[in-house]
Amino acid sequence: MSEGGLSFALVGTGGSSGRTLAAVERSIRERRPDARFLFVDTQPFNLRTRGTTRYDGGGDVVLVSPEDCGIRSRTGSQTTNLLLSGGPIAYARLVNRMATLLGRRHDALILCHDRMYAETGLVRAAHRLGTPTALLQEGPFCAIGHGRPQNRTLRLKAALAPVVNFGGLIPPIPDYGCAGHDKVLAASSAYRDKWIAAGVSAEKIDVVGIPRYDALAALRLSPDPLPEGRPLRLLYLVQPFAAHGKVDAAAAERLQQVFAEGLNRVVGDVPFELTIRAHPRSGRDDVATLAAQLTMPVIRDAGDAPLEAVLEHTDVVIGHYSSGLLETLLLGRRILCLPVPADAFAERSEADKQLWMSGLGAPVARTPGEVEIALRRLSNGEGGAVSTEKLSEEAGLVDGQAAARCAQSILELAGLKA
Repeated sequence: MSEGGLSFALVGTGGSSGRTLAAVERSIRERRPDARFLFVDTQPFNLRTRGTTRYDGGGDVVLVSPEDCGIRSRTGSQTTNLLLSGGPIAYARLVNRMATLLGRRHDALILCHDRMYAETGLVRAAHRLGTPTALLQEGPFCAIGHGRPQNRTLRLKAALAPVVNFGGLIPPIPDYGCAGHDKVLAASSAYRDKWIAAGVSAEKIDVVGIPRYDALAALRLSPDPLPEGRPLRLLYLVQPFAAHGKVDAAAAERLQQVFAEGLNRVVGDVPFELTIRAHPRSGRDDVATLAAQLTMPVIRDAGDAPLEAVLEHTDVVIGHYSSGLLETLLLGRRILCLPVPADAFAERSEADKQLWMSGLGAPVARTPGEVEIALRRLSNGEGGAVSTEKLSEEAGLVDGQAAARCAQSILELAGLKA
């Protein structure tokens, strides 16, 4: 136990990391009510969205930004900003700042992402203070190992990275889960095997599942036939992959055009309601093309409520390769996949996620005509057989106990009995 009582540091990195860590925090508190928590929010390091991480835990919250660490945000690139702020000197300053935020040795530092400078800085600071670190896999579709770059800009960055890293100008960006942790909490045995192949010691990996999927275990919605006269309730999941540089912007715009045209073809024929659900890191511009071309009113969902709560009032979820599509399938609802072309991805690892989703057996539409046909079939209750084995590779065991398994592993890491 750390000096001053049992304490844990959690690292928020936007998305669903806050929800995930809060679930684990609650599970630890059930076992150790005396535990204290510090939540370090690094979301301001996301230079596109800034903001804060949604966190409903009970820990003390500290927000940290690049500017707090002496890094000026002169560009939209964290690497460039670090170089312009002093390179190795700036990174050392960042690590020192993170050590100051942590304040002292904790029984464990838990984070869901570990590749960028704020995160690796926290890992180094924690180890300096004698705090063990644990990487908790937040969700599915995690690429273990650097993806092969497919566009010119990323290929150039990949070519220059060894030179910059070897020269000591910036620290190398580690593979996901490979930042030197004392424990890696994997979603499934398939991910455990991937980490072992990437060089992580098998004894450091525990298979726990995905804590935010615990809520899904008790829901298990059934795709009931539509009551006569009720419109088909469609939910479109926004993915800001173009704005984040993951997908070619022109290709992303064409996807929205295809979707809009397919929807417009069935207006007045297939009764439906369309809700557009925002991503935690998306803005209105991410669906500007879709919204401009639709000939029917839409409902906007800011994404504040958990997806499982929204799915109770949804018949079909439409998206590309979002983890939300996986959650929908786990709950027994139907999906329609609008795949991004493989050559539109900046990295091959992202294209592999889309290939996985497209091959599950759920309806797939690549043209306006295919969107139209799929919507007509879905309105009649047709869906498509989905591979449950493939689902479990990504989601792990969904039994409502993932957070409990995480808590047990973390307490054992801290040298405590669960």
